[in-house]
Amino acid sequence: MIALRHAGICLALTLAAACSLVNAPDPVKGEVDGEGGSGGSGGGGPPSPCGNGVFQTGEECDDGNDVETDGCLSNCKKATCGDGYVWEGVEGCDDGNMVNDDGCTNTCKLGTCGDGTIQEGEDCDDGNEDDTDDCTSACKVASCGDGFVHAGIEACDDGNAENTDACLQGCVLATCGDGFVQVGVEECDDMNQANDDACVGSCKNAVCGDGFVRAGVEQCDDGNLVGGDGCGPGCTPDISLPQCMDYIILDTADRNIAHVDPNVRECDQSVTNGSWYRFMGAAGTRMATSPPPVNVCATHAPGWVQGSYPANEGEVVNATACFNWGGNPCNWSSAIQIANCGKYYVFQLPAPDVCQLRYCGTN
Repeated sequence: MIALRHAGICLALTLAAACSLVNAPDPVKGEVDGEGGSGGSGGGGPPSPCGNGVFQTGEECDDGNDVETDGCLSNCKKATCGDGYVWEGVEGCDDGNMVNDDGCTNTCKLGTCGDGTIQEGEDCDDGNEDDTDDCTSACKVASCGDGFVHAGIEACDDGNAENTDACLQGCVLATCGDGFVQVGVEECDDMNQANDDACVGSCKNAVCGDGFVRAGVEQCDDGNLVGGDGCGPGCTPDISLPQCMDYIILDTADRNIAHVDPNVRECDQSVTNGSWYRFMGAAGTRMATSPPPVNVCATHAPGWVQGSYPANEGEVVNATACFNWGGNPCNWSSAIQIANCGKYYVFQLPAPDVCQLRYCGTN
């Protein structure tokens, strides 16, 4: 009996040990389902899914949510530009493609004027804010009238099509003679520089007293409205001498006795006998009354007046024009007439007999 009891105890202990080995945990798979209870199925289940917040093999990330706008997508891939999801705070857009001109660039930034890529609605985009080059900061091709001066192309650009201001329609600066009257600056503009029409060369309306004889309207214009000087206030002659209104002007600088040029030799044999001449401008206002030195006035023998000028307006006197040469102040001479026209003199000069003789002026 004692031996049988011991044998029963040993059998019970053996079976208990065997049961304990069956229910022990697997050191690789972890805890089996149903631990601590009865009826467990035994063995490990399938791998946990993406989104459980546990980083597992095959996943780039796992933040435990289905939000597509953070750094980890719902498919456990890291958020990147071009994945089609806008990463909040990092990307301005994400259209899932690598097209650069569709409103969302390849760097996932919203297409804007100035980003260097021509987007829809833009004519150009040079990536800068310079308004003086070919593409303005508004991403429009530079053109006359856009209000920006295109460097090297336009002289001005005031953003309008007016031709009466300082910048014309062609983006050129307004000037006297361009045919457009600049308001507040010009009185007229007839596209020429003539001084004998209704609009003088300075773009002022022609008036009596402006110093220009208006063709078909004025008979004279001496630049003032004072009478008794040959031209009256109405721009008609106020003296009786016809030669005071009908004369040939001598006004070149080389006719003045102050002009010295030994390489130039002029002669007055082309002077028209019987014609009246007036010295003006750079030539001076009258002939000298003392002998000038030789080789001045662009000639060998300069001419001067020997005698007196008429003292009274309307007076005409006979005088002698002498030509200085060879130590003789009057080596040659010509009979001339001088008329007093009020504020100036006119001379009736015959052609000299020889060259180089010339009638010379002085200031």
